[in-house]
Amino acid sequence: MTASPTGLRSSRAALVVSALARTVLGALVLLVMVSVVPAVAGWESTVVMSGSMAPSVQPGDVTLVRPVEAAALEPGQVLLVDDPDVPGGLRLHRLAAVTDAGLLQLKGDANATADGSLVAPSAVHGVGALRLPDLGLPVLWASEGRWLPLSGATLVLTALLGLALLHRSPDDEPGEEPPALVGPPSGPRRSRRLRTAVRGSTAALAVAVLVPTTAAAFSGSTANHTNTFAAAPNFTCTGPAAPVAAQYLAMQETRGPTAVNDGTFTADGTYSGTGVTYRVSGPPCDRADRAVTLDGSSGFVYTSIRVSNPSPFSTQLWFRTTTARGGYLVGFGNGTNGDTSSSRDRLVYMTNDGRVTFGVYDGSARTISSSRAYNDGAWHMVTATFSGSTGATLYVDGVQVAVNSAMTTAEPVSGLFRAGYDNLAGWPNAPTSNFFAGSIAHMGVFVTALPAGEVARQYAAFR
Repeated sequence: MTASPTGLRSSRAALVVSALARTVLGALVLLVMVSVVPAVAGWESTVVMSGSMAPSVQPGDVTLVRPVEAAALEPGQVLLVDDPDVPGGLRLHRLAAVTDAGLLQLKGDANATADGSLVAPSAVHGVGALRLPDLGLPVLWASEGRWLPLSGATLVLTALLGLALLHRSPDDEPGEEPPALVGPPSGPRRSRRLRTAVRGSTAALAVAVLVPTTAAAFSGSTANHTNTFAAAPNFTCTGPAAPVAAQYLAMQETRGPTAVNDGTFTADGTYSGTGVTYRVSGPPCDRADRAVTLDGSSGFVYTSIRVSNPSPFSTQLWFRTTTARGGYLVGFGNGTNGDTSSSRDRLVYMTNDGRVTFGVYDGSARTISSSRAYNDGAWHMVTATFSGSTGATLYVDGVQVAVNSAMTTAEPVSGLFRAGYDNLAGWPNAPTSNFFAGSIAHMGVFVTALPAGEVARQYAAFR
């Protein structure tokens, strides 16, 4: 006996297919609503139309920005602003610097240089808060005239709508019961169910299509194509730090010489040719719990991104050691390709007694130090922050251990950041060894002075 079409539609297989299709449609609607509902609180959404912020934000992503006061603007934040070069357009770029006149200089993460036009604080729409990957691809495809993928997406959505309506309850099937029992309620109930499904699916289609179109009004591109914000699926213990760091070397490699940079700047770091042991046990982190061990005589890691007079800035490093010879932890110098620096500044180092010291050079070396020792064989996270307005602050394990608000000037030198080695001669309480003997991981360099709450949050993510 051949099954009837109505019998197939009331089968368990049809129920499973319809349930899956409705789940997918529901997820799409939920994502779109996430991009729309915050508008009630004054947030804005935008479909990213260019690759100038890659890899942090990709074309076709939907991003949400929240309102921000001008006084709260800091370098490193991703801002949505009125495009200074395209009247009526908008631009989503990172704040690189604030001029003495209070104007904002932006830069796309994928761009080699900063934007040529400055932006007034009054042109800021908001600061990046959330990224929804690929949700705006239909808008991008339509703007580029890419009708094939757009048609394919439409067909997939149509198929999902059809599959969502595939299943019919057995109660809706025509039966052999007396008409008085089956006939009257069957038609209205079936039509009511159908109308409900059609309305829900139509709403899903309308939201999925119309919202990105509306969001496109908030999108912008620029000709010279922190704080980066990341989608929840990318969150790990490194999530709070890596997305907002200009340079972030997790040091999870199985071999050298490349130390992968997961920060917003694109160039990787390099391990020294000798003195490094890879994939040793690191600080607690679900998917990045490895580290490297430096032998204290030749091992270190250096970056290749030259920056000029970084200020404000923050540096961060996880370390573990039992050395009594001290050593260089993380800092800044003019030595290239790992060469010893003749000019050193913005240094964090360990003294022979295990205390951690942070210093800057303003004509003479000025430092602040922890009151206790940290060469106890346990993992610790050191964070040093500096700005011309707040001075120097030193944190260990997310807690402030030293501060000097009068240390507001650093040497205006061009250089590179490194960890594990450089010349410490002439610095207060310089250790016996310039090389650090111990394990290190998760080196971060930030273009802002991290506030205390952010430092604590980054440390807590590893617990």
